Amino acid sequence: MATLPPRKNPTPTKISKQHLSPLQILLQMGFPKHRAEKALAATGNRGVQLASDWLLAHVNDPSLDDALPREYILYACPIGPFLEYLQGFWRKSLELCGWNGAHNFTPHITMVSFFKAPDSSALHLEQTLKSVMERQGAQLNESLKLETYISPNFMGYFVVEEHADYLKRIAMQYVKEVSNATISLEPHVKSLHLTLAYQFPNSQFTSLKGLVEELDPHISNEWELRLYSRDPRVSGKQVHKVIHPYVPSESDELELISGDYVYVSNEALVNSPDGWVEGTSWLTGCSGLLPESYSERTAESDAWTLHRKVSLNHTNFIGDTFNKNSLTHFKHLGTGLKHSRLKTTMAETKEDRAEMENLIEEVSAVIKDDVSHPVECTVDSGTSAENEEISITMENKGTEFDPLVSSAPQKLFIMRHGERVDFTFGTWIPYCFDETGIYVRKDLNMPLQLPIRQLGPRGYMKDTPLTQIGIHQALLTGEALRNAYVDITHVFSSPSFRCVQTCDAVLRGLGKKDSLKIKLEPGLFEWLVWYPESLPDWLTPEELVTANYNIDLEYKPVVPQTELMETHETCEEFYMRSAFVTQKIVSSSTSGNILLVAHACSLDVCSRDLLGCAPRASGEMTKLLSKVPYCGLLTLCHSNGKWDMVETPCPPITHTNNQRFDWKVLQQ
Repeated sequence: MATLPPRKNPTPTKISKQHLSPLQILLQMGFPKHRAEKALAATGNRGVQLASDWLLAHVNDPSLDDALPREYILYACPIGPFLEYLQGFWRKSLELCGWNGAHNFTPHITMVSFFKAPDSSALHLEQTLKSVMERQGAQLNESLKLETYISPNFMGYFVVEEHADYLKRIAMQYVKEVSNATISLEPHVKSLHLTLAYQFPNSQFTSLKGLVEELDPHISNEWELRLYSRDPRVSGKQVHKVIHPYVPSESDELELISGDYVYVSNEALVNSPDGWVEGTSWLTGCSGLLPESYSERTAESDAWTLHRKVSLNHTNFIGDTFNKNSLTHFKHLGTGLKHSRLKTTMAETKEDRAEMENLIEEVSAVIKDDVSHPVECTVDSGTSAENEEISITMENKGTEFDPLVSSAPQKLFIMRHGERVDFTFGTWIPYCFDETGIYVRKDLNMPLQLPIRQLGPRGYMKDTPLTQIGIHQALLTGEALRNAYVDITHVFSSPSFRCVQTCDAVLRGLGKKDSLKIKLEPGLFEWLVWYPESLPDWLTPEELVTANYNIDLEYKPVVPQTELMETHETCEEFYMRSAFVTQKIVSSSTSGNILLVAHACSLDVCSRDLLGCAPRASGEMTKLLSKVPYCGLLTLCHSNGKWDMVETPCPPITHTNNQRFDWKVLQQ
């Protein structure tokens, strides 16, 4: 047979196919563009095979076509001997002192806090990080210098100023090049640190302190930058690893595959009456009921995707590579090689992941308060926010508080709302609304805008909003709680608009506005005798949601609004109603700290019964009202089966009055 002569002009099709991007190939395979982009982002842009495997695994995922942007975060992580050194400390501290919050995560320094980005931008985020670090002078020529820091509720390393400035410049350059109309992010500009221990009981302070003092931070030679992302549905959930497979026998049950991960909410675990909880599969995205005993809690970072690793300083380690051996690190999950490839590529090892939601919010608050006043720090059961400007829809991680591993006692925070408009300006409605009902701001301390309500301006006569100072008071309180290392898991508010606004501002200060929904509880409203004609016409939950308040629309109140229509309530009945509501709340929220935002009298009427005290007489109760300032905060602690009043973990707010200024007085 004759030999084929070579063609002078080779077929361009073969050549062009070699240069097709993974997205183009997936589109040629028939996948819709939004699904292809989501699969590539979820698998860290590791290629067509993994992306197609992910799509096949998620074929029944109800969120497959939802526009849910992944959440990204940038860390500086130690590698090599220093990482092994710190992991040895992790194991030893766990063995000798028990669990603390740091055991959830790998050692790291936060460079850029959580930000959301569309799936189409995933590759751009990775390539930009690589590009920034490839520039001349970007890599550090020496080891990061760290200083040990120990306080009663946080132990770790701070980066010395010269190297902290270097890291911040890298972060700022990355943010500058990534930011655009669809991606909003900010560098972590507060004190840079690496956490060794937090959320530990007082009794373990001495032991942990001894272990930390044995460490030598001067061997921290190799570091790398790591870009991670997570499915937004992980936010606020625990991650459990499946240890026993299960084939559903009912339509509402979830199939369990050994080695898969399941997202389960804290409330589902605490409130399960029969050991079955609702969860979402990491592998398939499907949700359903599963037996809790068939899984065990694991580090939440196991469910995240590593996108890029780049060397931060000159070492012998290869930073900007992906360990291909990790593709065979895990065995079959029970459904074939496709699931195995997905798991190994996206999860790597438990130690190789980032501490996300909780720790993101946690240490910067400690730094702000502890560095100058370390003896004032208080041990509490929560985390706080490292960057309040970045929305962490976790949540945290959202929340990141874990009642199953935290040994700190549960706390109940009862808070009065902030400064109200009517008490500040007196009669204000006739002067601040025009004839068409449009609100006009007449003072800088008045609200910027007000929600439109069914009764129009008249609706605000009995349901006043907060002043700008009132919102700032609540925001400061939330930030102070965060700085005191307090984590809030459950939030309840009186339906009064001033209370909802206060609650919203506190959550913003805590960095949890998006991750914690406000439960409106009419039973927390103040004494009905002060409203002899009728109750206020409160904004409906739907109206509040429209006004951008994160309201739990599924919450069923302990005392519905219809039961408050009887306004002839004695003082004793008011105490009984408040006690009943509070008892119901604490009994249904047996783990995690609780925040009640209500009225001045609420600090007494909601705590009196829990403390084992009889209701006060009306005269005695009303005398207390003048002693509870705006955003006054009471703390109860549940320990040894009883509630006790304890010192609030943050300072109060004190400021003087500021009278209205009339410039005409200077004309006299």
